[in-house]
Amino acid sequence: MDPLTSFLDRLGAARTPFSLLFCVGFGVAVWDPKAKIVLTLALGISCGMLVLGPYSAAALYATRLQSRFGGHLRWPICLLLAVSAVLLMDAMLHWTRPQFVLAGMTASLGTVFGHDATIAVLELRSLPGGRVDPWMVLLFPMLVGLAVLAGYCSLGFGIGFYHLTAGLL
Repeated sequence: MDPLTSFLDRLGAARTPFSLLFCVGFGVAVWDPKAKIVLTLALGISCGMLVLGPYSAAALYATRLQSRFGGHLRWPICLLLAVSAVLLMDAMLHWTRPQFVLAGMTASLGTVFGHDATIAVLELRSLPGGRVDPWMVLLFPMLVGLAVLAGYCSLGFGIGFYHLTAGLL
């Protein structure tokens, strides 16, 4: 994909991952209808992309460790940062075991995506004529979390619409 494409072009290209996240949110609603699980999932991936990912990129590049081990040091650093953040949150919120595992997985995934996105933005800014689309940087990670919430809410909306229709008939 051309690095200078617009936000709407990139959003259209991300239709499949958004559909997958929508289905994950719907699956969480079927599995456990409590809002705590889906909020953990949505906030974990969005905060991982917006906060932990750029932080891990800054930690790697500030210490000049980005080129060690063939550039594969980002995986342990991202995982260490995500797991430590989840452990800190668990100490405050006292999550259940499934919620803790889900938070760890989503924060790790969001941290890796956020790290790679941060590196891509930095490389794009270094290109001649390259400019960063602020919509993509801020809005895309929030849309990821909102796709999960939309899937979760669609089950409730569908059930409510069914009851309304059945009540009217």
